[in-house]
Amino acid sequence: MRIENNYEVYRKRQAIVEHPYGVIKRQWDFYYIMTKKTIKHTSADVGLIFTAYNLRRLFNLIDKNILKQYLKVLILYFWDLRPFFKALLAYFIFYTNETLHPKKLFCVA
Repeated sequence: MRIENNYEVYRKRQAIVEHPYGVIKRQWDFYYIMTKKTIKHTSADVGLIFTAYNLRRLFNLIDKNILKQYLKVLILYFWDLRPFFKALLAYFIFYTNETLHPKKLFCVA
């Protein structure tokens, strides 16, 4: 009933959303996913498939030289943020260890 009332919206959705599924199923031969695994593994498989689809689409849409420049800038940006991420990781490791063993704070060695 909703489709009949909003047929133009449905057609637009078909053109935009369902195209990747068709490409992945028909051109890449991913007709099924092993659901004998856990849902976590299955969703990881689907995530990898769609990540590959998006990367392939990105490589086709953007010029190779522009993409290389962008990735170089991105690497430099994350390289500058490396000390922040190290400190953040150290904080979480310390916090996790202290919550697992809170008596360590009061031990005298």
